[in-house]
Amino acid sequence: MGQSSMLYTMGMALDRAAENGYDVTLLVEGTWLSGRIAANDGTGVVVEGFEGEHCVIRTERISAVKVLAASPYQSISGARPMGSHVNPQPAYA
Repeated sequence: MGQSSMLYTMGMALDRAAENGYDVTLLVEGTWLSGRIAANDGTGVVVEGFEGEHCVIRTERISAVKVLAASPYQSISGARPMGSHVNPQPAYA
């Protein structure tokens, strides 16, 4: 059974979200910002908020990207969803 070693970066996640119209939540200097990617040039990202606002963020300031869509890893045969590697602790009497 072959293993896949797919590298998935924050830049790729931003591009994927922009191309597919996925909603995102970005961690920028300790604050979570939500919306849709309107533009991304690698230096900055324009995020359109859900109430008509928008913000421009330096890409280097983004610490985490949450894409509100299925992971691209789901298309890899044998991939497990996030959290499936966690095993419950045994119960002690």
